[in-house]
Amino acid sequence: MNIPVLDLSELDSNQEKFIADLKGAFTTFGTCYLINHGIDLDLCKELQRLSKEFFALSLEQKEQISMLKSPQFRGYSKEGGEYTDGGMDYREQIDAGSDKEALNWDINSPIWMRIQGPNLFPKEIPELKTVFNEWFEQTSTATLKLLKGFAIALELPQDSFDKLYGENSYAHAKLLRYPPVFDGNTQGVGSHKDGGLITFVLQDKESGLQGLLNGEWIDVPPMEGSVVVNIGEFLELATNGYLKATIHRVNLTPNERFSIAYFLGVQLDKDIPILELPEHLKKESTGVDTDPKNPLLRNVAENYFKRMIRSHPDVAKKYHSDLIERFSF
Repeated sequence: MNIPVLDLSELDSNQEKFIADLKGAFTTFGTCYLINHGIDLDLCKELQRLSKEFFALSLEQKEQISMLKSPQFRGYSKEGGEYTDGGMDYREQIDAGSDKEALNWDINSPIWMRIQGPNLFPKEIPELKTVFNEWFEQTSTATLKLLKGFAIALELPQDSFDKLYGENSYAHAKLLRYPPVFDGNTQGVGSHKDGGLITFVLQDKESGLQGLLNGEWIDVPPMEGSVVVNIGEFLELATNGYLKATIHRVNLTPNERFSIAYFLGVQLDKDIPILELPEHLKKESTGVDTDPKNPLLRNVAENYFKRMIRSHPDVAKKYHSDLIERFSF
């Protein structure tokens, strides 16, 4: 099965075709490759190179920026340090996001205040922070441009999502390494939906990414010059299920795999509204998919903590023990 390939430059030069392709991809496949996305390809390669350089450091060096040092769930976590779909993920990663000063909060403060904070980067590779920040900014611009395309595809004004952005807007990213398959372990990351509105995945050379389509797992191998686009939970919520968040996973392969993912978020103190779609689109919606064990929460900060408390229970126990029972479904 061929995954659709969309050209983001056509949003400017051939909008009618691009919007038709976008609707086709995300009402049928749930994912696509995006080319001519505006993210400098040399910059992407440099970030991939520096990412590999980081993962080649000793565990002691990598753990100098351990996520256990960050109440905001930033920094490094080693293989087996994250859980998805009830299983252990065999990957290591750096989590980073919108880089701001941490806020002073206590258990009575709005929980979104706990999320804002600084990133952690290794002193051994100082250029990683600079290159990451430039890539993060370019990727943010590209995802916001694509988001306008989604607004047009939904027959809404282009600025329909603008009200979700402001001073405490939040996005995050992961630099990822998956080890070769070992001892029968195959879960790089278990079956899941991403948070946020849109995800861009920059793959290196090794496969392993799969998307779920009509109950069947479909391979999404790397394609030079592209990013893979997935819909996140917030876009499913905003469209009341007309668009579905992409269910996907990564399987370990005989070779190590590297990738970088960017998750477009919104303001931390917002609730995700239901957009007023045209009647003919409303009729096609089957509603938001609800799993009692993993509900989609409209409050941005609550949805974030629901995910992170499950994914990183050690960090949650250290800094946010008062929230663990609240988000145990």
